[in-house]
Amino acid sequence: MEYGEDVLKRVQAAWQSLKQTSKLSQTSAAQAMDMNQSAFSQYIRGAIPLNTDFLRKFAALSDMELDDFGISNAISDTVPSKPIKVMATLSGRKPTEKSILVNTILEASGCYFVEVDYNDHPFERGTMLLVNPKGKIANGDSVIYFKGEGERNVFGKLELTEEGWELTERLWQGGKRYLVDSVDHVYRVSSVYLPSQGGKQFR
Repeated sequence: MEYGEDVLKRVQAAWQSLKQTSKLSQTSAAQAMDMNQSAFSQYIRGAIPLNTDFLRKFAALSDMELDDFGISNAISDTVPSKPIKVMATLSGRKPTEKSILVNTILEASGCYFVEVDYNDHPFERGTMLLVNPKGKIANGDSVIYFKGEGERNVFGKLELTEEGWELTERLWQGGKRYLVDSVDHVYRVSSVYLPSQGGKQFR
């Protein structure tokens, strides 16, 4: 489905506002929306007719609703796409991606990814751990423990023991155990996103 001039003008106005408030470049926006910069520019200029897929991704990027562009949200019959920032890695090194566009029905506002970037781990390399910094943590939850700058971050299971709250690291070779408390930087991991795979699709 294609959309007219009125929708295009609203998208252009939203893009100008987003650029001013977030200092976002076309290249960064295109990357977050899983397209190249040239295509993004052509959509914004109207050289390529707007379609539902672009509008849904752009709405997620700009934290808007399809209604804001004069389009009913009822047209979105698939799981919405949301760009989520990759803030850290388990090793403490720089993430391989700045943000990733994911299909999710979860409320992702304020959430971010931590990248699994080494092999001695139950999750394969490239897996993203969705961290909710505002989520309540309970006994048995999966959490991420940020130990500090230059330190390796720890993903594991949090349990209440006789000695206090204990975090058991999840590694194939057996992880360490850490005693933590409320002053430590421990946050709930609410979901896991596995890396997309290429190749022939299973049918």
